[in-house]
Amino acid sequence: MRPVASRWIVRALVSCSLTVGLAASGAAQSLAVDRQRGLQMLDQIREDLVEHYYDPGFHGLDLEALVDRARQRIGQAQSLGEIFGLLAGVCLDLKDSHTIFLPPQRVQDVHYGWSWRYVGDRALVDSIEDGGDAREHGLRVGDTVLDVAGYPLTRATERVVRYLLTSLRPQPQLVVTAERDGARRTVTIPSRIRKRRARIDLDNELDRHAAEMQEAMAYAERPRPKQEWLAPGVLYWRLTDFYDDPATVKKSGEKLRRASRVVLDLRDNPGGSAGVLLHVAGLFAPPGTPVVRIVARGTESTLVTEDVGVPFTGTVAVLVDARSGSSAEILARLLQLRGARVIGDRTVGAVLKARLLKHAAGDGDIKVLYAVIVANSDVFVPDGSRLEGVGVQPDVVALPTPDDLEKGLDPVLVQAASSFGVTIDSQRAGRLSRQ
Repeated sequence: MRPVASRWIVRALVSCSLTVGLAASGAAQSLAVDRQRGLQMLDQIREDLVEHYYDPGFHGLDLEALVDRARQRIGQAQSLGEIFGLLAGVCLDLKDSHTIFLPPQRVQDVHYGWSWRYVGDRALVDSIEDGGDAREHGLRVGDTVLDVAGYPLTRATERVVRYLLTSLRPQPQLVVTAERDGARRTVTIPSRIRKRRARIDLDNELDRHAAEMQEAMAYAERPRPKQEWLAPGVLYWRLTDFYDDPATVKKSGEKLRRASRVVLDLRDNPGGSAGVLLHVAGLFAPPGTPVVRIVARGTESTLVTEDVGVPFTGTVAVLVDARSGSSAEILARLLQLRGARVIGDRTVGAVLKARLLKHAAGDGDIKVLYAVIVANSDVFVPDGSRLEGVGVQPDVVALPTPDDLEKGLDPVLVQAASSFGVTIDSQRAGRLSRQ
């Protein structure tokens, strides 16, 4: 998937106000104050890009012209949502996967109760919460989603649509056009809206503890890695992200070294720490093996595998999909270059190194917190190629059908196991990969 923002999406960002309130200071602020804060944020975004963006030429774009145009339009903006859309547009115009404006926290949290994923060239509903309005209004897992809230979905635009609906323009309801077996229908699905505290003081011990508990709960709910034997000598390893500490990675290698063949499942893996990537890569390649070349302004370095013991020398099958990103893509490509067979769908193509920059805007004691993520380094894999906007092309394209998603089946894992001479039931495969 090429992570670009179509001009119609950028226009949508700046032409519509938010339909739910966004926190400023907990009290309603005048439009003049919102504009002033918007201009402060714009100046900070410009400064962050000038100082940190990996391409000082900004891919041939005239950054100053972009900023000046946004400044003029912020001065005429009629809503806070329009202001945030203009700020987001400056980052989106750079057309990379990692540079993004993160607006202040909303006063209200919007929860849609369902989600989609890309499978090949189709956006398919992949989850619906029990008891939610989506199921009641006729949406089914496996339905093809054609557009959401008036925005057509393609692999080139769907990440921007997600950003718009979750961060910039959350909706009290979503109008969804879906298709199943040639029958097209449009449904309106109400969102669940939960009020947040308008203001959190991180200098206050109770507020700080609440914030820490919320972060811990989010961590606990994330999918967990899994290792299970499919047959004697054939290991299934689901690696859900690259955030575990090196000791946990090393422990994962204990089972790996007892295997002769391994199915490494990197589907739904968004990436994570480069340090963890180097430890995981060290389980499959000798110490000092080049993994990625990092190119920043005037500097260049090559990251190599860590020494975590004798590397695995058996046969590897790597599973990827349209949600495999960043470090997961790098590892998949590294193993592919070393002879592993990659099975599944083309990966997301979101492979840049980035930096999170936190800021506050406003005057006096009342400020709003926001952040900017800036891509500060380009990334190249060992064969010299660049995965950003391209992704990893599997050796074998294998995709679940809409019915597979609805029934919880996993024919892709079945196919990978079959390549090792192992027969497993598609339902068992689905339980392994999804639970």
